Amino acid sequence: MSLALTATLAMLVQQAFATFTRGLVPVLAPAMGPDLGVDPSLAGLYAALAAGAALVGTLGVGGFLNRYGALRVSQVALAIAASGLAMAAPAGVLLVALGSIPVGLGSTISTPASSHLLARVVPPRQQPLLFSIKQTGVPVGVAMSGLLGPGFALLFGWRGALVLSALLCLALCLALEPLRARFDADRDPHARIGLSGVLDTMTTVRRLPAIRVLAMAFVVLVGLQFVFQTFLVVFLVERLGWTLGSAGALFSLATLVAIPARILWGAAGAKFPARFLLAIIAIGTCLSFAALAPLTPASSWWTVLAVAVAGSATAMSWHGLMLAELARLSPPGKAGAVTGAVLAFAQLGQIALPPLFGFTVAIGLGWGGSWVLLGLPAAAVGVWLLRAKA
Repeated sequence: MSLALTATLAMLVQQAFATFTRGLVPVLAPAMGPDLGVDPSLAGLYAALAAGAALVGTLGVGGFLNRYGALRVSQVALAIAASGLAMAAPAGVLLVALGSIPVGLGSTISTPASSHLLARVVPPRQQPLLFSIKQTGVPVGVAMSGLLGPGFALLFGWRGALVLSALLCLALCLALEPLRARFDADRDPHARIGLSGVLDTMTTVRRLPAIRVLAMAFVVLVGLQFVFQTFLVVFLVERLGWTLGSAGALFSLATLVAIPARILWGAAGAKFPARFLLAIIAIGTCLSFAALAPLTPASSWWTVLAVAVAGSATAMSWHGLMLAELARLSPPGKAGAVTGAVLAFAQLGQIALPPLFGFTVAIGLGWGGSWVLLGLPAAAVGVWLLRAKA
């Protein structure tokens, strides 16, 4: 197997487990809420706390990637996220909230780590496709959350589900170790770690207008991805009256569609400008959110599935295309650092939009109105990308 393909598959698996850790608590929120005495809609606040930690981690990850290598950073990221899940298991709202910090930090720095590695070993013409294949780890991880989370909770309770999931992440850390010498051959023991490296990366992003445009789009698209990912199961349970198991199963089935969707978007990126494709995806995200609004308990299973699939093919499927474009535009050897800086900026969308969605539901706008309202920024991004200069 070629080095590029081996790296793609390894990073796909670690990306899946990293995403799994990020989505587990929101999926389990309907089961956790009664025990903890909180409303499940507070899952949006958990997502925001995780995003705040991710902002700090992704901004400073560049120096660690250069000094220790992308694979080692991926392993450490999984261990950090696992510790956050384990923290949330014992009891209490405070521990769940505190656990969101290592979960957000670990699950997010896995993305710049994988970009750093693939930008080095994948030929430029193959990057849109292989980056998109690697990013199918995100819908795989979301599907794992929807299937394994409720399944583990049914067998061991939600606390047992969190502990078992943490142990699986630690097992993957060990399984990746034999690849370290091969993948981290570019590490520099003397690479700078600290504020100066962060400032250098931010200066690079500021001086490249094309990357600034992508960073602004990233803010909205990341935020809406996590709105969809955080609230769809809660919406199905609270608004449509489904069981947690049924909602999680449909969510997992729908998000699996993002696997071929990401590959198709990535393949299209070899023929069409990435900005044009991202504009189509953004407008599609707005339309898929609007389609969720009229769903009721009387809606058929097939109707709900079709709408969820539309959301998965748009809100959950743009990442590989975006990350490949960032790698293409980044200075040589800085793809991981630039990706981390843009991801840090994009966390602002995740900090703001999921809690805003939960707030609008709570104050009376309701689920339908909230889906429509939160979809409007995606339409604005789509129009802006179409009109912005290349």
